[in-house]
Amino acid sequence: MKIPLFDIDGTLVKTDSPINNDVFTYAAKKVYGIDAKHTEINPEGMTDNQILTEILKLHGLIAEEVKQKITEEIQVVTDYAREHKNEIKLEILPGVKELLINLKNRKIPMGVLTGNVEGLAWTKLEKAGIKDFIDFGAFGSQAYKRVELVEIARKNAENVLRKTFQTQDFIIVGDTPRDIQCARDAGIKVIITATGIFPFEELAKEKPDLLVHTLENQRVFDWITS
Repeated sequence: MKIPLFDIDGTLVKTDSPINNDVFTYAAKKVYGIDAKHTEINPEGMTDNQILTEILKLHGLIAEEVKQKITEEIQVVTDYAREHKNEIKLEILPGVKELLINLKNRKIPMGVLTGNVEGLAWTKLEKAGIKDFIDFGAFGSQAYKRVELVEIARKNAENVLRKTFQTQDFIIVGDTPRDIQCARDAGIKVIITATGIFPFEELAKEKPDLLVHTLENQRVFDWITS
């Protein structure tokens, strides 16, 4: 048995509203006084801390300047997500609800490992109606590099579940090449679903441990529970 660490956007849900772009633009302007957009780089698979740093560097800030106000930025994003919750439109991706139910019935703990700021991540999960399936998480507001979130997830799992875990007890479930690289850097297995923006054929070139078209595939459940 492995404890799954699910990515959110493109893996568990499809976001039909422009919340990711809107909240970033709002926070960058409010906290840093800069007109910046989420789409100035390819943010797929990055943590929100990394996205913010890389984009603001394009506008002349250095990483240390971004870091000085990062706590304020995280709070602004969290407040924005809460205030605009009713505007967030999400679609649960194929097979997700059934997989979560089946894993819960097997009493397998579940976490999220996401680039989203924590407040935004929980808001999305709540809006999608799947928050109660998730026991713990590691979030883009807690690290710069995605691989750093694996150790954060392990520690958070221990705190919540009151058990000791090794890194190899976990498996990443994502939808981008960066999820694959994160798993490789952490030395753990990865399941990839082609429900995000990356085509199945492109993901196959990265050679994930398991690649499926959707999480409806029975092999996903089998990999996690075996």
